[in-house]
Amino acid sequence: MDAWNLKGGQLKILKQNEIEEIHQRALDVLQQVGCFIDHEEALFIFEKHGVVVDHSTRIVKIPRNLVEEALRLSPSSVLLAARDPKKDIHAEGDRVYFGPGTLPIKVRDLETGQVRMGTCKDCEDFPRLIDALEFVHFFKGMMMPSDVNQNIGELYMAKAAFNNTTKQISMNSFSTQGAIDLCRMGIAVAGGEKAFQLRPMIIVNLLGVSPLQWDTKSLGGIIALARMGCPMILGSDPQGGTTGPSPVAGIIMLTIAETMAGVTLAHLVKPGIPILWGNISSISDMRTGMLASGAAELGLINAAFNQMARFYRVPTYSTGGMSDSKMSDAQAGVEKALQALTIALAGGNYIHDAAGLLECCLQASYEQYVIDNEMLGMVSRILEGIRVTPETLSFDAIKQVGPRKNFMGLRHTLNHIKSEHYLPRLFDRTTYETWEARGAKDIRDVAREKAREILATHKPEPLPKEVQEELDVIIQNAEKTYCRG
Repeated sequence: MDAWNLKGGQLKILKQNEIEEIHQRALDVLQQVGCFIDHEEALFIFEKHGVVVDHSTRIVKIPRNLVEEALRLSPSSVLLAARDPKKDIHAEGDRVYFGPGTLPIKVRDLETGQVRMGTCKDCEDFPRLIDALEFVHFFKGMMMPSDVNQNIGELYMAKAAFNNTTKQISMNSFSTQGAIDLCRMGIAVAGGEKAFQLRPMIIVNLLGVSPLQWDTKSLGGIIALARMGCPMILGSDPQGGTTGPSPVAGIIMLTIAETMAGVTLAHLVKPGIPILWGNISSISDMRTGMLASGAAELGLINAAFNQMARFYRVPTYSTGGMSDSKMSDAQAGVEKALQALTIALAGGNYIHDAAGLLECCLQASYEQYVIDNEMLGMVSRILEGIRVTPETLSFDAIKQVGPRKNFMGLRHTLNHIKSEHYLPRLFDRTTYETWEARGAKDIRDVAREKAREILATHKPEPLPKEVQEELDVIIQNAEKTYCRG
């Protein structure tokens, strides 16, 4: 199996007329209702390009033609480079890549099994673990360390990630200056600004605030990163019933409208800037008002969003593989697998939250990463589909064996096992007696042992010393000069 050339797109949720209707209503929302833009320079940029701006309310009403021009300018393919070029991400078409989620604050300790706050050591160990998991394609800064300056936690996460994986990296920023410094880190790892433009070593995630608003930090980040030529993930996350309408179609339409507002601003600053259109929308469980991160509807929303993205010919950042469970149990398995498979079949390009997180992304688990890697291996096999050729139809083999015999001794069988069958690395397919004789370990025990083995033996190629020093200088300057805001 070629884990780096997976293709989705087999699943179609929306009909063509429904896609076009969602598009038209999203344009109507931006032109007639407008969006709250909490940033003076962003208001000036919009106004300069003919947008109706009410400075007293900070509501901008973006005309259809301006949004449609931004759609025209949006690249259909975005290269996201890794330190190891064999692990580059080519976000385009129906290509599918999986990665972890973002910003949990808790960790299920690998040794004690207890839940605790995350640390800088976790920020080093998680990317090192993920570096060894073959079906996790990229790393997302995903553990807020409690033992560093919280104003610049994203910089410590980025430094740890660059030092401990050769896979591609994305990060969330918590301030405009934080976004700038994350890009500077990517430039340092790439080897300078010109090298970064050819092979961007980081992508920064900036989200709108539903319903219909973009805050100061995200807007400042969009403007600054566009001017630096840094790839961005722009999207939103309405939750059905609370910050978004309860109907799934309305959630999708609102997500598209909010994303379009951010994308339009980015292209007004720098036409053609590389952007992944992002979606982390789901529903709220209206019995509690809380986000239902493991909801089946999240898969539907993201699948439909990817159809909209194909309509716009833009690459996507999708959510798929979340769970509301507090531990690695059957609930986590069902929620994660259904979401990951649904969104992969829909052709999500850059699927985050696909591995490792529990408790609505508040908790990161070492053993869950290993379990999810196995699950993603099975999803990947489904994406490969069925190869129908004279060789795989197996007529000659069936003729050779005939009635009432078996295929176990045939060279034909041996020749096709690895290419046709996914062989689990973790899941148990033996008899009950064999499983019992081997210690009767449940999947969490097996995964915990595997995670320990990886962390004890896997050593990714380190960054050059001069690059490490450059990252340190960026963090030292940040410690002295700014706080979150």
